[in-house]
Amino acid sequence: MKHLTIIALIFITRLSYGQNYKALNEYQNNIIIPAGKAMFYGNFVQRLGLSSGDFPQEIRLINDDTMEIFTFNVKPTFKTAKENTFSYIISPGNYTILHYWWIQSKWYGAKFFTEPIYKGNGSKEILADKLRFEELNESDLDKYEFTITANSLNYLGTWHFDTEIVSFTDDKVNFDNKIKDKFKSLDLLKALTVLPD
Repeated sequence: MKHLTIIALIFITRLSYGQNYKALNEYQNNIIIPAGKAMFYGNFVQRLGLSSGDFPQEIRLINDDTMEIFTFNVKPTFKTAKENTFSYIISPGNYTILHYWWIQSKWYGAKFFTEPIYKGNGSKEILADKLRFEELNESDLDKYEFTITANSLNYLGTWHFDTEIVSFTDDKVNFDNKIKDKFKSLDLLKALTVLPD
């Protein structure tokens, strides 16, 4: 019953957002990446540990060329691991990271967060204060961007969302060794390293 309640809550929450966004298709081993598309993969270190409960966490991207908004899971439902592998099929283009969407488990249920992601700025509360007191304009804030080319395999790095200031690191050799059995049909040596910048 608990799991059905969680799934219903997530579904209702997704319907309540005013933005239209599309969920990216997760890459599964041995599927063929459609011609003209690309695949990206990486490692995500989540903000929360056990307090994330059974809830998923997502990243929202915008394709700067088409202005379409996409979402993909960086922490699956019912998993509490601090780090999770992500792998998705995507159209080529220039992308900007918009939001980190996460849910914190509380004694009374859950608390939802949609956190805008900007370069070099700490918590959303500090950022909100800076914007409110006109120490910053939103247009002055840089966002993380990356480019995906057609028919490519892309390593997007380890995404460190476990600290106030988000960062991205290259640990391709170790990470590829860790996941090579999961992605036997891919030649990970040919993957481009494309860290959000």
